[in-house]
Amino acid sequence: MSQWRDDTTERVRALRRAVHRPGPERDALLLLLKSAVATVAAWQFAVRVLDSPVPFYAPMAALLVVDRTMVRSISASAQRVAAVVLGLGVAWVVANLLGVTWWTMFGVILVALVIGRWSRLGDHGIQVPAMVLLSLITAKGTDEQFTYLTIVETVAGGVIGVATNAIVFAPLHLTKPRQRVAALARQVRDLLAQMADGLRGEWDGDTAREWYRAGTAMVERAPLVLDDIHTGRESTRFNLRQNLRPADIDWQGYERTVTTLRRALWQVTGIGRTLVDAADGAEHHPAPSATFLARYAEALAAMSVAVSQLGRHEEEATRKFDESVAEARIVLVDLREEVRRTPLADPDQWSVYGSLISDSLRALGELESARESAAVPTDTGPLRLPPTRSTAWARLQRLRAHRATTHHAEVEGETTRRG
Repeated sequence: MSQWRDDTTERVRALRRAVHRPGPERDALLLLLKSAVATVAAWQFAVRVLDSPVPFYAPMAALLVVDRTMVRSISASAQRVAAVVLGLGVAWVVANLLGVTWWTMFGVILVALVIGRWSRLGDHGIQVPAMVLLSLITAKGTDEQFTYLTIVETVAGGVIGVATNAIVFAPLHLTKPRQRVAALARQVRDLLAQMADGLRGEWDGDTAREWYRAGTAMVERAPLVLDDIHTGRESTRFNLRQNLRPADIDWQGYERTVTTLRRALWQVTGIGRTLVDAADGAEHHPAPSATFLARYAEALAAMSVAVSQLGRHEEEATRKFDESVAEARIVLVDLREEVRRTPLADPDQWSVYGSLISDSLRALGELESARESAAVPTDTGPLRLPPTRSTAWARLQRLRAHRATTHHAEVEGETTRRG
């Protein structure tokens, strides 16, 4: 009972968030509303225009093709139409040539199942054997009117679903990917800062394990952030809102940022794992000296500052990034040389020092390699450009200029004739 109450409360909260501010909840609500609108519109089209006795296929197609982006909506429509046509086509050919018997049913269903697994049909591949079975059982596969009307209904439903998705609150997924890119950069920065602060003071195996777990969790979330970036970029294609008022977003830069942070995190988790083993007294992993760790913390702190400036291309941000990278590199190179020159009481410490320094230098190299190409969301300007910057506006201006020129030429021609 309490679980049901908690679920209900969370759904009410999600509905309130959808109503009051943009975000994933509002996107989901709009998608549901558009699906309902498209379904009803397709049903009415099938009843009033096609005069379908069983208006099922048009609303079903419309319902299934309304998706999060226009690209996916168009793709789903094409896949569904192809699946229906293939299914009905196979049933019609077999029924007319061989008739409907148990052995033809077995063969045609087997063929339809193979066709349905074709990757280009996506999730709609199951429609191929479904349409074969429906056609053979209900219309014996030879009813041309049933075949024709089903295909027409499916095409009409797909078109209505795509049109509804394009016209009614055309989906633009811009907020979520920007938020998640900024959040990932902030989390990596904070983790490095926490590790630096911890190594300057008291730390133990539990603390190191927390660092290791946090870094691992960020690595695992990075592909989800990349998926959000791909969805956001995809949502701008074939989108009327994007054409009228384009979004000024560096999608490739966002992707580069997430990829770079993920690769840097691989090295940071390696640092965490080394510290865990050292704190737990694992074999051949003695703890580094406090003096070494204090200096090493300076490098991690500088890397934290570099992460905070990664993807920002203002002059001040670039200067801070370069200074932080240089500071971290100097510290790590000095430590490497010091370890190389200094005799160690425990020879096993060589591997610990070497692992910590090597992982940090690799992480630093990843950050430095993305200096020019990375990008992060900023609040330095409007996200959406004014309509005058859009391609649609440019085409409209060219059309107006062409009409004005044509009109002027016609007036001059008429004046010449009269004279």
